[in-house]
Amino acid sequence: MGCRRVAFVLFLFSLLTLSCSQVENGVIGVYWGQDHRDGDLQSTCDSGNYRIVLLAFLRVFGEGRRPHWDFVGLCDSPFSYNCTELEPQIKHCQAKGIKVFLSIGGPPWSDYSLSSAEDAKNVARYIYRNFLSGRFGPLGSVELDGVEFHIRKSGNHWDDLVKELDFFRHSRGPYFQLAAAPRCPVPVYYLGNAIETKLFDYIFVRFYEDPCCEASYEGDTTLLLESWDKWVNLAPPNSTIFLGLLSSLTAGGTGYVRPSIVNREVLPHVKKASNYGGVILWNRYRDIVWNFSGRILPNVPKSTLLSSVS
Repeated sequence: MGCRRVAFVLFLFSLLTLSCSQVENGVIGVYWGQDHRDGDLQSTCDSGNYRIVLLAFLRVFGEGRRPHWDFVGLCDSPFSYNCTELEPQIKHCQAKGIKVFLSIGGPPWSDYSLSSAEDAKNVARYIYRNFLSGRFGPLGSVELDGVEFHIRKSGNHWDDLVKELDFFRHSRGPYFQLAAAPRCPVPVYYLGNAIETKLFDYIFVRFYEDPCCEASYEGDTTLLLESWDKWVNLAPPNSTIFLGLLSSLTAGGTGYVRPSIVNREVLPHVKKASNYGGVILWNRYRDIVWNFSGRILPNVPKSTLLSSVS
């Protein structure tokens, strides 16, 4: 009888483990902070649709500039140097098992660049000290779960910045994750050398704003899926690749794919990749309005046990 009880407990444990691995093997992330209608961070995490939230953007840094971000009025004022009211919201999200990343870079008109390997070290030191170490910083005493490179203009030394952040996560602790958000064309624009370091845990490929590798306005996904297959092979070993999509037709740029097409044509194809991780959406406000994440959420996990095509 005791053996049967043990066997039953082990069976339940195996089901729980399988279920957790399925949920994590196909999740949705979203960019927060670039529309004043995004709502607060806590409500974003409480929506139940996301497992990753990207704070966008730390958009001024490097070459002696005083680093700061622009959360478009969601935190004090634009280009604020103090945003400690986010501390309890960040911790609330993390307590729910949601990863919170700092997204650095942003639009080409943002003021960021690196002049040298030494400059990259200085920026890495600033990012680690203020956002990843747990010590008091601009967002309060937080340990963010990672840093995302959202680099959208040319420049050098992004590989040096990746290497230096990797040094901090291995030598100082706590461990955090690194992500890259490249455009979909191959060869890779801007982040090619950084991705070649093979230090990124996540690759969030943006399949929009690039007609050569995005879905057409009419919904033809051929170019998108061909580009995805290239990225599956290009992504570094042990990294996870995500499908970057627009959350609405009005979210900015070209390449919007309707949820019905994502469910029917795109997700069944991309989930075949062993390094598939899920979907990253731009942006939170448009997702609130159109519920893109809610309409694809049942189909994002990789396991067919949790998926249904609609």
